[in-house]
Amino acid sequence: MVNKEDWTDEELEELRSREIDFSDIPELTPEYLSTLKRVVPREHFKVVPIKKPINIKLDSDVLEYYKSKGKGYQTRINNVLRQNMLREIAPAYGKQKKEPEEGKDA
Repeated sequence: MVNKEDWTDEELEELRSREIDFSDIPELTPEYLSTLKRVVPREHFKVVPIKKPINIKLDSDVLEYYKSKGKGYQTRINNVLRQNMLREIAPAYGKQKKEPEEGKDA
C-alpha cells in the first residue's frame, strides 16, 4: 500500500487537479459509518501454532522410518498427529462422501 507521505508534491498536486465526480458516492455520516463492519482478508488470520519442545519416546522403527524420509521428520510426525487429532475432534475431516450403491433403494 502506498502512503501519502511517499508521494511527491507534484504527484499530490496532479491528483488534486483531477476533476472527479463524487456525486454518486453516499455521504459518510456517523450513522452510516456505524453500520459498517471491518473485513480483514483471511490470510491475515493465518494461525501459526506455537511449537513447544518436549521429550517423547517413540519406537525405534517408527523414528527410523520418519528419519529415513530426510530432513523434516519432526514436522512429518507432527502432521500425522495433527491429522489424527482432527479426525477425533471433527469426525468428517478427511472423509469422502460415499456414493449410493446401484440397485438399492434409499
